[in-house]
Amino acid sequence: MKNAVDEKYLISPFLIVPLMYVSMVGVGVLNFQRELAEHAGYNAYISVILVGISLHFIIWMIYKILSSNQAGLDITVINNACFGKIAGNIINLAIVLYFFFGAYIEYKAYIEVIRVWLFPAMKILPISVVLVSFIYYTVSGGFRTVTGLCFLGFLMTLIFIIPENLSLLPYLHPLNLMPLLNHSITDILLSSKSMLYQFLGFEALLLFYPFIKSPEKSQKWAHSMVFFVTLLYLMVLIVTFMYFSEGQLREISWPTLNMLKIIETPVFQRVEYLAISLWLLKNLSGICLSLWAACRGMKSVVLQIKPRMSLLAFLVGFLILECFLKDRSSFRWMAEFYSDVGLYFIYGYIPLMFIATQLRKTWNKG
Repeated sequence: MKNAVDEKYLISPFLIVPLMYVSMVGVGVLNFQRELAEHAGYNAYISVILVGISLHFIIWMIYKILSSNQAGLDITVINNACFGKIAGNIINLAIVLYFFFGAYIEYKAYIEVIRVWLFPAMKILPISVVLVSFIYYTVSGGFRTVTGLCFLGFLMTLIFIIPENLSLLPYLHPLNLMPLLNHSITDILLSSKSMLYQFLGFEALLLFYPFIKSPEKSQKWAHSMVFFVTLLYLMVLIVTFMYFSEGQLREISWPTLNMLKIIETPVFQRVEYLAISLWLLKNLSGICLSLWAACRGMKSVVLQIKPRMSLLAFLVGFLILECFLKDRSSFRWMAEFYSDVGLYFIYGYIPLMFIATQLRKTWNKG
């Protein structure tokens, strides 16, 4: 397949691994267990499995949508081709805002972790300015720079997540998982909706697809990462359930960080502080990828605006939102709204585009 992007900007198909990982594993892995348990109790692991299986179908649809043309185009061009320039650009602008708010929510969530665990008395604005400057430097370097940061974030978090859970094995209580299947289908589905929020971000594939060399070869890696991340969430969730009772879990805001407290080393007595610091790299890589996707989409919506100008506008928006959204209730409302939009985007818009592109492809052949 001929690619619409210059050869020097392309990445190897294998490098979709860190891109998919950082987009699906965010700061939510530090506290998603409590939210899932609110609906389905300790049967919430079923929700993780259901969401993981469904995302394999969504990934398959995304590759079918993007391979429906022979020019290696992204979703913004396909929207214009399917719905016309005006309607297509309206949809593209909605996608840009979707990625922008996704990046901001991830950014704000990490700021909240810093505020609670590291610097409760420190003003957040100076930290925000430093983070925003780093994000600008990375995203303005282009897609390959963002990919490099994602690769580092991928390695850093794996260093902690898997060893941390293995170190807890002597303290686990498997009987916490009993009884099995004592919640209704409705509870499982509500828990699945909460779990989907943790996976949101992989949709950036709709925009960085043309930057993959021989993109059809990357599909197997995309499916592999969905499988791997599903197992990762499942492992963290089950270990948490066997470590805490349901009563304890209701009182803990950050279960993953609380489990880190049991780890003792000769140098660090508070390992969770080190984990939060290293998590910065992973978190920033996910934010940079989402903002890059937003800038890429903005380039298609308004051709006169350069990506760096869009990026500056988005980062100023970060700082403005940081000044106005100071209470947790407003941020929680925004996160829930983003989660609802993500649900419709994943299970509504993508299947609709799949049908539209397949019908268009059949019509053109006829």
